[in-house]
Amino acid sequence: MSSEASLQRLAESLGRQPAEFQTLGSLQPAQIDLLANAVVQTQQRQREALAKAIEDALGHIPMLLRGPVKKVLGIK
Repeated sequence: MSSEASLQRLAESLGRQPAEFQTLGSLQPAQIDLLANAVVQTQQRQREALAKAIEDALGHIPMLLRGPVKKVLGIK
């Protein structure tokens, strides 16, 4: 993969262009891919941790109220 393609993949992973693209452009494409993979994996772990935290918090709410609370919070 070319440096430009790797930088584009990283930008897509971040959801925006990194501020220091010139510095990142000096990396090898394999290094940029490694960074992009790390970003994607970290975002996935964050989503999983947030989902677990929400479920744990809902565990403190009485069963009859969990449905309405989830609806108000917009949780599926």
